[in-house]
Amino acid sequence: MATASTEFLRQHYPGLVLGPGLFHSWPIALRFDLQSESSTSDDAYFAEVLRRAAVVFEAVFAPTDEVLVVVQRPRHERWFRRWRFRANHLVLRLLKSSKQEAAFQRLANRTRFADTRQLIRFTVPRRITTIPHRQILQAISHQDFPSRTPQLHDDVFFLNLRSKLILHMYDDRGLDLISPDVETLRPFHADLNHLLLDYDREQMTATFALTTSAKP
Repeated sequence: MATASTEFLRQHYPGLVLGPGLFHSWPIALRFDLQSESSTSDDAYFAEVLRRAAVVFEAVFAPTDEVLVVVQRPRHERWFRRWRFRANHLVLRLLKSSKQEAAFQRLANRTRFADTRQLIRFTVPRRITTIPHRQILQAISHQDFPSRTPQLHDDVFFLNLRSKLILHMYDDRGLDLISPDVETLRPFHADLNHLLLDYDREQMTATFALTTSAKP
C-alpha cells in the first residue's frame, strides 16, 4: 500500500528518487549555502548555519501549510537491529509521534549515493506550526561534529502539500529546495539570491531563464 509520501512523489515528481543530492537529481532546484566564515570550532558558526537554514525554511512554509515529514536511512541487512528506527527516534520525539502513527516503508536503494540495497523510511503528516523545525535543523547541522548535540544522521525531507516544494538540509554546508515547476521556485531564487551557493549559481541562473514548466 502506497504511503502519502510515495503518492506525493508519484504525482508531482515522476521518476525522482528521494535521497541526498536533490539539486543534482531534479532539474528545477536551488542550492543554498549555509556556511559562514567562522571556524567550525566556534558556536558562531553553527548559529549562522541555523539562522540561514531557518530563513529558507520559514520562507518556504506558511503557518497554515500541511507537511509530510519524511525520514530516511540506508538499511544494512547485516546490522538490522542497528539500522531500524526506534520509538525514541529524535524526529518522532520532536513531532510527539508514535511509531504506530508513522507510515513505515522498506525500499530498494536507488539513490545517487547508494551503498546498500535497501532504504527504510517513515512519514509523518503535520501542520507546520507543530513542527519544531529549528531543533531538527540544528540536529542535522551537528551530524559531522561528535561533540555537539543533538545530532541527526538520517535524511529528513519536508514535503509541502500546498506548494509541492521539497526541502532537504543535507548537513551544515547546505540545503536543497526543489519544485515541480519553475514559476513556483522563481520567487525564492529572487528573494533569497544572496544565500545561494556560488559554485552552482550559473546552473541556477540558467534554470530560471526558463519561462515554462520543465519536468524531466
